[in-house]
Amino acid sequence: MTAQLWIGFGFLALLIVFLIVSFFLKPHLTDDQRGNLKLLSALCAGFAGGFLTGGALFEMHKTTGGTTFGISGTAGFALFLTVWFFYPRVFSLPDGFAFAIAAGWTFRDTADRMAQSRASAIDWAGFSANELNAAMQNRGLATKSLAEALIQLGHLTVAANAVRPYDVAQDGALYRLRVRQRE
Repeated sequence: MTAQLWIGFGFLALLIVFLIVSFFLKPHLTDDQRGNLKLLSALCAGFAGGFLTGGALFEMHKTTGGTTFGISGTAGFALFLTVWFFYPRVFSLPDGFAFAIAAGWTFRDTADRMAQSRASAIDWAGFSANELNAAMQNRGLATKSLAEALIQLGHLTVAANAVRPYDVAQDGALYRLRVRQRE
């Protein structure tokens, strides 16, 4: 074996050891750590491919719909790009819910419109007519989920304590709002 093949084998072994160690050492990686892992994996794959194949050319085409993607170059550069582009998504944005409450809306109007914005519905249980018609503050609301927003909604009425404490349970696309029973 030539020195170039030994170097390529070394980068390949380094890549495998690095990925094994990072998987078992940190099973729950942060987004920054995943980004670094992506870069290092692509670099090791590129160097290993370049040293093992030398100046061999690589060409790949993929057609999706009416668009054709192509990667070509030396094997090392092509392997770098292949790992870089086809590595699983490094991060994802957490789900969230933001909603603006308009002036003149009632508690029921607001909850129904919030549910409609997510193609959902509300099942009301135990609320009085006065509670359902309680006026809401004209403001924005941002939470991690629609269920959390529906829980906070009772605290955003114009009059304090206009709505009794209630629980929110999600059943698919249906949100069940039930007034808590007094103990």
